[in-house]
Amino acid sequence: MQNPHVKTCQGCDGGRVYSQAAPGLPVSAHSVLDVVPQLPGQSAAAALRETVEVAQAADDLGYRRFWLAEQHGVRGVGSATPAVLASVLAARTDRIRLGSGAVMLTNHQPLVIAEQFAALAAAYPSRVDLGVSRAPSVQPSTATALGWTDTAWDSFPQRLDELCCFLRDGLPGRAPVGDVRLALAGLPPPVFVMTDTPAGAQLAAVRGLPVFLSHHVASAATLASIAAYRDSFESTGPTGKPYVGVTVGVAAADTEEEAVARLAEYLRVKLRLKAAANRSTPAELMDLLAPPITGRERIKAERLLDDPGYVVGSRSGVAAGLASVAASTGADEIMVVPLAFDGLVRSAILRTIAAGLTRAIRTMPRHAPHFVATA
Repeated sequence: MQNPHVKTCQGCDGGRVYSQAAPGLPVSAHSVLDVVPQLPGQSAAAALRETVEVAQAADDLGYRRFWLAEQHGVRGVGSATPAVLASVLAARTDRIRLGSGAVMLTNHQPLVIAEQFAALAAAYPSRVDLGVSRAPSVQPSTATALGWTDTAWDSFPQRLDELCCFLRDGLPGRAPVGDVRLALAGLPPPVFVMTDTPAGAQLAAVRGLPVFLSHHVASAATLASIAAYRDSFESTGPTGKPYVGVTVGVAAADTEEEAVARLAEYLRVKLRLKAAANRSTPAELMDLLAPPITGRERIKAERLLDDPGYVVGSRSGVAAGLASVAASTGADEIMVVPLAFDGLVRSAILRTIAAGLTRAIRTMPRHAPHFVATA
């Protein structure tokens, strides 16, 4: 792989390895997106315990949110149930907001999601977010198991309206929605739309909802999506003014060389899990994941170094990179995606980011009980 010192970015249009520190958003304007990574041979309890520890690290460091993405049928990803996982994490953290990034609303009936997150918001007041999105394409067998139909994709706007209606009109003292009354109605959680297209951003805007753009998935569409959102925003919505967050994939370490190595390691595992046969056994997968990195994997890593949706570097370099993303997009919030399967490495990435953004990392005493599950 090319020496990272050669690929130095002075803005948001060059390489993704940064070597200049720069001011940017404070830690409290940064959030975390996680997928509960689970490696072959690792128990579900162990994978969940690691994610709890990563969420606790984010909480201690002063991050604003910790969201869990809904994904189904993806090997190595355990975050299929954001509402359940958010409740586990909320019980074991003190301050950080927990939520979904995002619930694939076309997989669910809006009333069910409204009731799940209303219950969460009642249990953890002012600490619950509800991010929603369209469901992406999945394997046919997974789509069938989810009850997904050809018309589900087009139903997202209607389902979003139904969801917001249940949450808004389900407040105490309000009439039920039609003949349906929301269970455990209380102060509703805020609703966010997560998307990677201008059309999705505009859909959020006309409803006056905050938006998170998947910059690490489709960085080429981010600026157009932001323009569509700001141009179409209706101030009569729940936020009253536009609110834009962007996701950024981050690999960080003490040195740029170590950060690039972490990115390569992450991609090596991710790409091989994706390419493995569906019926591969854990033992076969573990053999498949053995190093070294291949030429194809190396090329993929080098391409991500030039992708504006990714920031790779040391403490000061990552701070500069995130500041550049904030400046080029005008984002109100950056949601970092720590690029590692290992929980200790994900926590270390979050600490490196925080250390680059502030001189004093805030660590508060923990009051929530420790997670007690064992492998």
